[in-house]
Amino acid sequence: MGQVGTGAYRTKLKHMKKMAIYRLQNFSTFAFFILVSFSLLSGPGISKVQAFEDASEIHHTYLNQENFLDIKSYQFHKLQDEVWSASPGGWRLSGGSMGLDLLFSHFEMRLPHSLSEETTVFFRAQQEEFYEIKPFRYLVEVEWRPYDIAAFSLLGMPEYDKRKADQGASITLGKRPWKYLRFQQLFQDLYYNEKNFYDDSYYSPHPLEKILEGAFSWNNWRASFSHLLDLPFKQVFPKQGLTFNYKGQDSSFMLDYHFREQQLAGFSWRSFNIHKRRKKTNSTETASADNREQQLLYRSIDLYFLHPLNTELHSTIGLREDYFQNLFRQLDLEKDSYDYHLWTLQFYAILRQQTAVDRFWEYGLYGGDTDKVTNYLSTAMTDKTRRKHEAKLRVSKEFRNLSNHSALMLTTSWNLDNFFNDFWDGGNISYQQTF
Repeated sequence: MGQVGTGAYRTKLKHMKKMAIYRLQNFSTFAFFILVSFSLLSGPGISKVQAFEDASEIHHTYLNQENFLDIKSYQFHKLQDEVWSASPGGWRLSGGSMGLDLLFSHFEMRLPHSLSEETTVFFRAQQEEFYEIKPFRYLVEVEWRPYDIAAFSLLGMPEYDKRKADQGASITLGKRPWKYLRFQQLFQDLYYNEKNFYDDSYYSPHPLEKILEGAFSWNNWRASFSHLLDLPFKQVFPKQGLTFNYKGQDSSFMLDYHFREQQLAGFSWRSFNIHKRRKKTNSTETASADNREQQLLYRSIDLYFLHPLNTELHSTIGLREDYFQNLFRQLDLEKDSYDYHLWTLQFYAILRQQTAVDRFWEYGLYGGDTDKVTNYLSTAMTDKTRRKHEAKLRVSKEFRNLSNHSALMLTTSWNLDNFFNDFWDGGNISYQQTF
């Protein structure tokens, strides 16, 4: 018995030794990728002012009265969101007309690749444009998960101009999609001051972005949230006499109750608050784009109920409110300063019809009350106020490929509130693939 016990003990020691070597090898792989990532981002290296999503310019607002009805009709259906949220990877894009000159655009991509049981590399990107131009941004992430309960990551955005490279890290408790809590911190343009050999501009302090997000499920309930905070920073251009200041935050929350498959009720909420200031001393240009201050505020709440009518028909009804503000200040010309807002309260109904295994029709009806106001601070200017009802009809055809979990949707929109004078209201194309 003693020899058997000793043999079992030695076998256990060998197994523990193998596991230790295995974990050390995986950690070594992870550490190697860390070193490679940092060397790529921080090696030796004329750009615009950088800021939250690199959107550093200050513009007027050109939204149309019906644009929040447009945006709602172009967003992915709640059933598509359900598939997207439950999938580890994929990409999707939706773009639709918001008038003669503007296009609503929503893009997301997450590409995971497992190097081992413990190490995964991700490529992530997300962009939404409806109120200003935003340059494309992405993140490359190397995640090490020594235990199921926790993961640690290094992430960043490599750039040819190394002044503009971003670096950060994150810690995740739990696992996606519905049982995790994640904290991420990202330094934008981390080596700008060190590697800026082109001019005398500098950050004080560097842009720092913090994100806290999570998702949880229990019984029939599902909830998710995200809070992004951009700490205040300043970028100074001494030769130009220009200073750019920025701070902002973006938050979202979703709560759903699932009665059964494809039947649920819930609401989603989002808000952001962004403050920018561009100040140039001794400017010779009146109403200069470098002498402006702006605060962008937005809030949206969407209440929805989804219910299958039979095996072929599925219905969605909802109530949504959007409120967007642009508090615009022209620092060198007071009469051009104003407070702008666009408010929309809309009711919508969507009928989804399955005509084949891989074919669907969707019919959407959107109608609501809108209020568009520009209040000038100067009495010399005349305020602009317009409140009116808006209504539109959406007709969409969806094509699915069941083998690769993809769906393409083509949409036409029709203006119902002024049909005989202006019946055409643009269109939309969306595509989603998950894996």
